[in-house]
Amino acid sequence: MIYIMNNNKKKFSKELFVPVVNYIQNKKFDEALVLLGKLSDQNPDIINRFKGSIYFTKRDWESSLLYYQKISDEEKNFKIYNNMGYALFKLGRFLEASLKFKQSLEANNTFVAAYENIIISLKLIGNYKLSIKYILLAINLLPKDQKFKNKLIEIFNYYKPQINKNIIININNQINELYMSKENLLIKKSLIINLLKNSEKILKRNNISFNYPETQIYRKNKLNLNCDRHFGIFNKHKIIPKFCFSCYKVQITLNSVLKLIKLYFYFNKINLKNNNIRKCMIELRENVSGNYKGYLYAGSLNEAKEIKKMIEGDLIDEEINTKKIEIKHGCTEFYNEHKLYKNTEEDITNKVYKQEWATIEKEFDKKNLIAEKNKEIIYNNTLNEFNLPDYLIIKNWLLYAKIIGDNSYKEIFDLDIKDNHLSKIDIDKIQSRKKN
Repeated sequence: MIYIMNNNKKKFSKELFVPVVNYIQNKKFDEALVLLGKLSDQNPDIINRFKGSIYFTKRDWESSLLYYQKISDEEKNFKIYNNMGYALFKLGRFLEASLKFKQSLEANNTFVAAYENIIISLKLIGNYKLSIKYILLAINLLPKDQKFKNKLIEIFNYYKPQINKNIIININNQINELYMSKENLLIKKSLIINLLKNSEKILKRNNISFNYPETQIYRKNKLNLNCDRHFGIFNKHKIIPKFCFSCYKVQITLNSVLKLIKLYFYFNKINLKNNNIRKCMIELRENVSGNYKGYLYAGSLNEAKEIKKMIEGDLIDEEINTKKIEIKHGCTEFYNEHKLYKNTEEDITNKVYKQEWATIEKEFDKKNLIAEKNKEIIYNNTLNEFNLPDYLIIKNWLLYAKIIGDNSYKEIFDLDIKDNHLSKIDIDKIQSRKKN
């Protein structure tokens, strides 16, 4: 293989770089960089490509991007554009990242990794329409790949595309239309039965099945709870971030899947002053009691108490019998490390949060570029409508009920639940809950 310099067409052999490759293969990256410095009079594009790749592997995104940018345009290929985009993505520059992923696909429109990356980047900045465009291109490229179908289905929670030739989009819109005609009445059992049965008919009519493994249905507002960041700090340092001391939730525990589905429809139409985040879920965690749960998140203890008081009356009116309604502080995972945090009778921030924790948080945020990443991410309200992802998740709830022996699912869904969207790991977790 012969490399040609762009300026004077001088030829030289790849043998010059064999030691560099050997260092890289043995993960001796610093030695490789030193040797590349000694070869600086050789082809600059090759030098910069090696340096960009080494820093990319070292996860030094700024240095990697710096050297990739120095490569002449005619020498950049689809992999380099993709790596540049990924470095920008890790630096929180999602719009710029999407443009690099686009260049990667323009150079190679079958490069699957670039499709995945541009879809995620566009979704994060709220450009759902363009994200869907690339999802559909990826589906056409890999029609049997469920991953891209699930990315499309997930976007339906935020954006409803117009009817087009894509069967999944049309199915979502048809299921949504079933709901919109009965929106204010759907907590009634008979209407829920018809909605689920007619949704299944739409799937059968289109001769399509899905593998959608999600088990939680969210209704979100534009507030960024930043939970990944908080858990990152907790998992590494076993401390509770300051933000979490103002996080409360009203937890509703139910004893049947039928009541969980009813609660989901109630959450769709509930009118809260702050449009609080809420979710319905089946419990998969070990050693956590209760199988079916709903949560409403609040920013203070007083707000949580107001929400609890309001929904207690509503749930009685809607004939949604609950096992328990309680206020909880932050996340259950924190309780074992800091027992006092569980207290919901008073503000215990000053009793638990230590002064040195603020420094730990600040260093974590700096290292993980938390502020930079949050600048461009758009947090949108979810659509409070029944749609394809909700239906597929509810089918997962029904399968959960069947496995643990909750026969209330038969009251609303008399079809045989054969579609197993859940992973073997999730099934094992459910089986273990049944044994317990």
